[in-house]
Amino acid sequence: MPRLSIYLLFSLFSLLTTQPLFAQLNIDYATNKLILPLEQPVGTHYMHFEDLNRPGHRTQPDAPRQLGVRFFYPTKLTASNQRLPLLSNQFSRSHRLIYDEDADMTYIDLLSAMTWNIAAESEIQLSQGALPLIIFSHGYYLNPELFTIMAAHIASQGYLVASINHSFGSDHYQPPNSKALKTIELPSDDLGIDLPMWSADQRFVLAKIKHMDQDPQSPLFNALNGQVGILGHSYGGAAAFYTAAKTPEVAAIVNMDGTVFGWQDITVTQPFMYVQADEEYFSEIFLNVHHKGYLALFESLNHVSFSDIVVLKDWLENGLKDTPQVNAILDVARLNAAFFEHHFQHTEETFVPAIKSKTPFSFKLSDCNPKHNDSETPLRCLTHRIKLWTQQLF
Repeated sequence: MPRLSIYLLFSLFSLLTTQPLFAQLNIDYATNKLILPLEQPVGTHYMHFEDLNRPGHRTQPDAPRQLGVRFFYPTKLTASNQRLPLLSNQFSRSHRLIYDEDADMTYIDLLSAMTWNIAAESEIQLSQGALPLIIFSHGYYLNPELFTIMAAHIASQGYLVASINHSFGSDHYQPPNSKALKTIELPSDDLGIDLPMWSADQRFVLAKIKHMDQDPQSPLFNALNGQVGILGHSYGGAAAFYTAAKTPEVAAIVNMDGTVFGWQDITVTQPFMYVQADEEYFSEIFLNVHHKGYLALFESLNHVSFSDIVVLKDWLENGLKDTPQVNAILDVARLNAAFFEHHFQHTEETFVPAIKSKTPFSFKLSDCNPKHNDSETPLRCLTHRIKLWTQQLF
């Protein structure tokens, strides 16, 4: 097979008035509904899990580990279905943790009345047969509800998405019949301290869902087709890297803007994509990617632009409108879904996504495959080597 070194530049700059090639968000004020461009109807259901074999947290050694999981999946949407609310009752806490200030609540009444075009179901109702599974982890201070746009869009393309609420690292988790579990700060001198715990959360949830897949009494009985991917943002993306290294059944990994603390001792052999905002990125990770590796760089985005919080913040301050931030999240969701679909086919061909939508964000995909790592490899994949050479010289 000839060596390949691909540097694809998708120019996605356009005026905000340009009509995108993909359908975008619609706002139905008559029914107070936000209509995401989904490939098929999507439902969501929340479950609570408890791991009796692990402590609740490093600060809670005597309590069992408690987690929430919000599932997104293809379903049959009817007029009688309840819909997922746009705002959680803890949004103001999330905003304060991320932005270090109180949210502007100018349009809170309008937004509080809005729902997504996603069925909030009392039990899981799948509309099709066995599905590939995506384990999804939020970033620190966030929660599954703040990744609704991305999770729902991926689910609409025929995936079961299990979005974990990592208690004590999320903004808020409410176990049944118990007090709320809120964020515990990471020590500034050991920011990676909880990554093993988050990775254990991902592996526990995967094992739990696989068990449910074999249980005739479970709503997930025969729901899985055996294909597993893992996706995470920030701390959740770093934990995904840890998990893939210990879980051969994970077929592909996507890390959205997460720094993998302690990466030096962790190696992955599965296809890996690092989705980055237009900030200094962590290219050293490709030293420990021993199979296919890709860097996807979204210019003009920042670290939290992959979550819904940037959209909700804008809407609370300025009112509901079609915003380029929604389109950017949808583009990232399309990219992620395409990456999983490509590698679930176990193909050795280079991943070349067909993203054609027009948003004000420039997107670049680079093939950082170690097998192709020669003189033609894009410079951005080799930043770690430049740093190493500089250290050796000076």
